[in-house]
Amino acid sequence: MRTLLVIAFLSLLGSCGRKGDSIFPARKDLTQAVYASGKIYPVNDYKVFAKLPGYVEKIHVRVGDSVKVGQTLITIRSEVSGKNVEMARNQYELAMKNAGEGSPLLIALQQDIASARTKYELDSANYQRFANLEKENATSKLQLEQARTQFDISKQLWLKAKSNYTATRDRLNTELENARLQFEAQSSNQGDYIIASVVNGRVYDIVPKEGELVGSAMMLMEVGDGASYEVELSVDETDVSFIEKGQDIVYTIDAYRDQLFKGKVLEAYPRINPTNKTSKVVASIQLGSLIRVYSGMSVEANIIIAVKKNALVIPREFLLGSSQVRRKAQNDTVKIQRGAEDLEYIEVLSGIDEHTEIVKP
Repeated sequence: MRTLLVIAFLSLLGSCGRKGDSIFPARKDLTQAVYASGKIYPVNDYKVFAKLPGYVEKIHVRVGDSVKVGQTLITIRSEVSGKNVEMARNQYELAMKNAGEGSPLLIALQQDIASARTKYELDSANYQRFANLEKENATSKLQLEQARTQFDISKQLWLKAKSNYTATRDRLNTELENARLQFEAQSSNQGDYIIASVVNGRVYDIVPKEGELVGSAMMLMEVGDGASYEVELSVDETDVSFIEKGQDIVYTIDAYRDQLFKGKVLEAYPRINPTNKTSKVVASIQLGSLIRVYSGMSVEANIIIAVKKNALVIPREFLLGSSQVRRKAQNDTVKIQRGAEDLEYIEVLSGIDEHTEIVKP
């Protein structure tokens, strides 16, 4: 349900002077606001997670330390990762040996090509000799056909040896490239065990201790801006349509109950959380130099959605039904047109004026 609040610090231009059970409508500044609750977080707040499981070898910072972009936060040790890198390196070196110029396999295939070529050239010359003898009727057609068949076989074996060399060379080059990529990937994963800060800021929380086993789903640290804060608010789904970027906000913080803090709506997320039926709103907050806050502090907020200046208002308790009031002089009821309202007052647009005295029903 839409929440309407009067913000106490706003000035009022008039007052509804009550005389017993009767009053005259009066002029006031009527402020409408939506209630929200939330938490204070550092600007650029983010949670640090390990990309791969392992043991915490070294924590390089302490809670409260200032950090810079690229500064090492924590080092994770994993024997499995080291062995994977070593295995990938061995495969890469073997692939380079197999695909290189001195590759024993390629040299053997080149020798096969040379042998097949020699046999092909020999059988080609023999076939040519029998062809010449056949022209002079110095050999039989059977011997000529045998020589031609042997020549064809030798030619096919030579071409097959060349094709086999080409296919093997291409396969070895592909295996070399795959081994290189695998080695680079494993080496890169090893770098994931050295986690560095991605912002200039401050360390707000450290979860594990040195020597503990951590997994990829476990939060390691919380890091954020060291000086600036913002607020994440939860707004009821029935009030989301009233929220706009740039609206003023008034906050109360439990740790500073006697103070009010100001801010503005920075972003209203167009999504409703199905669990609690609220939408997230990110807002700024103005904190004095003497105000000390902590990440995760609770706040309550009034997001001002409208301010009606010099509105003619009556207290809610003088309303009869949904839109009628009782006039004292005429001792009758009259219908009014309602306008803006809050928890205490209702604006009157028509039906009565400042000179109409009304009584409580």
